[in-house]
Amino acid sequence: RASNLNLVAPGEVNANLATVKLGAGGAVDVYSLDDCDVVVDVLGFYQPVDSAVSAGRFVGLADAQRALDTRPDLVASRSYTVVDLTRYVPKAASSVVINLTATETTGPSFFTALPFDAPEGDEPGTSSLNVSRAGDTRAAGVIVPVSDIDGRRQIKIFSLFPAKLIIDVIGHFTGESSSASSAGLFVPVDPVRLLDTRLPGQIGKLWPNWVVEVPTAAAAGADASAVVVNVTGVETRGPGFLTVTGARQRITTTSNVNFTGAGQVVPNHVITPVTATHGLQVFSSHGAHVVVDMAGYFTGSPKAAQLPVHVNPPPPPPPPPWILQVPRIGLTSTVYEGNSSSITNSGHSWHWTGTGHLGVDNAHSVLFAHRTSAGGPYRYIDHLETGDLFTVSSGDRREYTYRVVRRDLTDANSANILAATRMHPGTTMSLVACTVGYDRS
Repeated sequence: RASNLNLVAPGEVNANLATVKLGAGGAVDVYSLDDCDVVVDVLGFYQPVDSAVSAGRFVGLADAQRALDTRPDLVASRSYTVVDLTRYVPKAASSVVINLTATETTGPSFFTALPFDAPEGDEPGTSSLNVSRAGDTRAAGVIVPVSDIDGRRQIKIFSLFPAKLIIDVIGHFTGESSSASSAGLFVPVDPVRLLDTRLPGQIGKLWPNWVVEVPTAAAAGADASAVVVNVTGVETRGPGFLTVTGARQRITTTSNVNFTGAGQVVPNHVITPVTATHGLQVFSSHGAHVVVDMAGYFTGSPKAAQLPVHVNPPPPPPPPPWILQVPRIGLTSTVYEGNSSSITNSGHSWHWTGTGHLGVDNAHSVLFAHRTSAGGPYRYIDHLETGDLFTVSSGDRREYTYRVVRRDLTDANSANILAATRMHPGTTMSLVACTVGYDRS
């Protein structure tokens, strides 16, 4: 099952562009998983042809280009922001494909992309992008007619309330004065899910600076120059963005999907070039599950791969708090970083400053807690036996399992304690506590 728009909380107002294959009589159905009001604005349609044509063909840029970024300034309430696209679209273009992003929003609002020569009386009756609250960063794919005035190709963006605007240009549609061709014609398909990283056997949730390739040949064939997809970031790890390009191409400095926190579900309509054999790729700045649904493709020749397959970097180590669980002694303890006295005197475990972190190869991590005071979390640490297992898990659901291999006694000198924690090679975790009656650690 494919999706076009996702909402995660009551009262949200969000929009997304959708390209839909028409049913009998030219109708479409809108299915909603839960109760909501629905507003549908019609932007245009693709007309079937049986020969080369001039108008209505999609021509993508070699790479998406940033045409406007108002940061650090906010646009004004009920204002029109002019966007000059002369560098990016030819005179013969009828419309432009952009990604419209609003960031640092000041409250619930909407934004509408319009031709430059559209009248500016009352506020527009349609919207291209909606935000639900202050501080949102949201993006929407937009197709908008472009005006040619005195040799300048321009559009404008209406903003109901202040925000900072970013416009990335993806490509354009040809006009009547363009040369005739059969490249760039749209072919609709029944919605098909190309990727869901949540499923078994997939790459899993992406980490920061990871890339996942999404083959498209089975759904689009070998004569696709670009595809129309809905890309959704799911269970986001934190504020960040997704960028969609042809597979094994340079990752651009533009973005397609934006999210402002952890746990969000954010979709966006994307038109992207594809690469022969490899399809498209999705870059994640800060990590998320990725879902890609395809609605159709544009005819033409796919790109050739420019780069080798992307090698993803190791996941970053998860910072505390962690959860330590030692089944042998019935211990569950929260691990914190910071002031050792305040942490341990509160009955918790302290991640010894300067020692290794979870998920780092050959790191020696050290946890310290009281044995008799503050609840004595490590009271029965001497009951651990060689071969016992214990786990340390992080807030992002990573879990690391350790096996007891040795016990060491040292004096109270910190250097000697840390030297003991490094006695065993490899990636280790040491549990440290004071020894009753011996004033040792």
